[in-house]
Amino acid sequence: MRQRLKAKRDSIYTPSVLILILIVGVSFLGLGFVMPLRALYGREIGASSAEIGLMTGSFLLAGFIASPAVGWLSDRFGYKNILWIGLLLHALLMLAYIPAQNPLLLIGLRAMEGIASVSVLPPTRALMNTLAPRSRQGEALGLLSAAQTTGILIGPAVGAVLASQTGYTLSFVIASIPLALAAIVTIIFLPSQRKQESVSSVEPTSLRFSGLFTRSLVLTYILQIVLMITNGVVMSIWSLYMVDHGASLPIIGLSYTTFALPIIFIAPASGRLSDRYGRYWPFLIGLSLTGVIFYIYSLPAITAWAIVFISALEGAVTAIARSALDGLLADVMPQGVKGKVQANFTAAGFIGNLLGATFSGLLYGYSPGLPFFIEAVICGGACLVLLLPHFARQFIAARQIFSDEDGLITESESEKVEVSAEQPGF
Repeated sequence: MRQRLKAKRDSIYTPSVLILILIVGVSFLGLGFVMPLRALYGREIGASSAEIGLMTGSFLLAGFIASPAVGWLSDRFGYKNILWIGLLLHALLMLAYIPAQNPLLLIGLRAMEGIASVSVLPPTRALMNTLAPRSRQGEALGLLSAAQTTGILIGPAVGAVLASQTGYTLSFVIASIPLALAAIVTIIFLPSQRKQESVSSVEPTSLRFSGLFTRSLVLTYILQIVLMITNGVVMSIWSLYMVDHGASLPIIGLSYTTFALPIIFIAPASGRLSDRYGRYWPFLIGLSLTGVIFYIYSLPAITAWAIVFISALEGAVTAIARSALDGLLADVMPQGVKGKVQANFTAAGFIGNLLGATFSGLLYGYSPGLPFFIEAVICGGACLVLLLPHFARQFIAARQIFSDEDGLITESESEKVEVSAEQPGF
């Protein structure tokens, strides 16, 4: 009887969780519609290559700057409230592209999208951390990742075909519809986290700053930067890299598909694996294999079709590393400031994206394989650092903290746990 009650209490597929997964999938379907169109739309209205680059830069910079404020607002006014506002803002911004005929306006719109972006994903993740059982946090965030990837997988292909047949206007209009619907569903069906948590609405003074930057949290932020550098590299030069290796536009699109498909299926399963056995080895294996794959990308003899197949392996190992890191963040996250922590985590991702996009853009002119080789070195170096006992113990300490169901363990208590952990492992 006790086991049946525990299984029921630990069930992840509750109505609220399923609705949240649906919201993420639908909203990213809308965002995916215009993902391949913004740069092309900018070129059509006369934007230079530098201005198109500034569109991406303004998105990343605005999102990074806005992250702390959005995190504070999420914890202060509720994740649900910030989420539906961010979704609605995104829907309106899709429509704002239609009358925008000036490249400077597009740069401004992308900056606004950066703010809208951090108003959607961090509150969503914080709400999932609240709704899902603590014993299944990695799996829950893996489900969100799968839903997000599904939307991105379908949206770009449909949006590109639609734009080629009817022009950009209809694509932007249709992109706004799923986002608006997701905002409505959020308002009507999602519960407020204040009803779900037994946490005081008054934020503890100790969490205002130091509680957001404990040793374990700083470790997750740094690892997020390392992982997202790979995303920045792809964001900046992937299409050029594929063309230079003989790929046509359909093959380039296929490489995105082969990357995304494994994430949909592997992310929840790998999250469940890390929930049961720990975060250390899944993350280390995923990161090390990412480095190996990027080294292969750097080889000059690799063909376009080989890249397409290797992209599937990259998606699989990315899902493993990402789910383990999401689980680690959930393990060490103070219960009263989930919005702030998720916003900091997202800001770290923006830093990684910006670093990867910047150095890869600069180095690609010297050699197409050089940015991928540098990223392989970064991944390999990070793996060597994580093999050091001090950093391995951080993962052990995180599992110890996670096992305390009564509330927050302070940084000093965390350090005591670290001292008692002698061997790295699950």
